[in-house]
Amino acid sequence: MADHALIGHLPASSIVHAGLDESGSLSADTPFFTLASVVTVRPDAIRHLIGRMALRSGKRLHHPPKAASELKWFNASQRIRAEVLSELAQAEVELFALTVLKAGRRIEDTPENYAILACELLSHCWKAYPNMALSLDRHFTSPVQIAAVNTFIHHCWPSGGLLSIAHVDSQRSALVQLADFVAGSVYNWHKEGDPTVHWIEERLRANLTEDWRQVKARWLEK
Repeated sequence: MADHALIGHLPASSIVHAGLDESGSLSADTPFFTLASVVTVRPDAIRHLIGRMALRSGKRLHHPPKAASELKWFNASQRIRAEVLSELAQAEVELFALTVLKAGRRIEDTPENYAILACELLSHCWKAYPNMALSLDRHFTSPVQIAAVNTFIHHCWPSGGLLSIAHVDSQRSALVQLADFVAGSVYNWHKEGDPTVHWIEERLRANLTEDWRQVKARWLEK
């Protein structure tokens, strides 16, 4: 899918809020890895979107609804996936996705490699939105690893911009949960032509496909 070079459509604000999550595995012998971000100036407006979808999750089949904290792309039905993405497409958000072509190679799952991918994705919005409160899925738990991710991203961030980074449990962050749905839809489109991604095409301000070796070389030169 193409890169939609539309940026800066959110209202002017001193701070934007962004959630970032992934789909796939860096270290597995798989062809793809996808990282996605949901950016908004009004996080309160989408905070309960996942909760509403969770309440609907069992109604048609007369099953108990899932708890909002348990609703993720991998365990949601195709109907709920489409409903989450459809509602997200109507919200005041901008979406960004990066799919890395691994060519079946294993990529070492290190703080540096993860931070490189985060920077590759976020660089497509940080010039328009240099002041950001960023929530990352808690990919790493060690304080040393978390510090390494934060240091790399801060080093690359535009001068003059303000950045705060929180590593959070995705179940406690609506923005990160929504980023999980975006990442899952883009990943599945690459993997098997899953059409659910079409619900958010108009909100995808960047939808990139890059070779891992080229991405890594680009950021290690900085």
